[in-house]
Amino acid sequence: MQRPSCASVQIAFLDRNQAIAELVECAGRLLACDDRVLAVGLFGSLARSQALPRSDADLLIVREHPQQRWFDRIPSYADAFAGVSLPVDVFPYTVEELRRMIAGRSGFLRTILREVIPLGGDAEIWSDLSGVRARRSEVRDQGDDGCRSGRRRT
Repeated sequence: MQRPSCASVQIAFLDRNQAIAELVECAGRLLACDDRVLAVGLFGSLARSQALPRSDADLLIVREHPQQRWFDRIPSYADAFAGVSLPVDVFPYTVEELRRMIAGRSGFLRTILREVIPLGGDAEIWSDLSGVRARRSEVRDQGDDGCRSGRRRT
């Protein structure tokens, strides 16, 4: 009878395309339910194709109308991505807050804008903020809810 050589070894695999498809679907629902949200973009290791099985998804949520401090907004937007198969960190900022960060030469935001993958909403926001076209490869028609990646909201 064979015995396992090591009970503590686990093999894990991150299906990047499936994770992005789940994020697109949740972003589409968030955009449909919250008129303040203008765009949702993925950045970080998952966007750069460097994610490991225990990585999270980093999302920049661009919105209008600051009602709370940015970190007080996190719980409500984190809930919108609760059904995704990997942990999600959300960064909800208004367009004006992002513009101030750019004016202050925020390296964090410049890195985000270089690698962002639009998941939904107004994809032009990314080029408006960065001055260069947002990367639109990677995500195409995904999800069965009829939402298109990079579509403009009307």
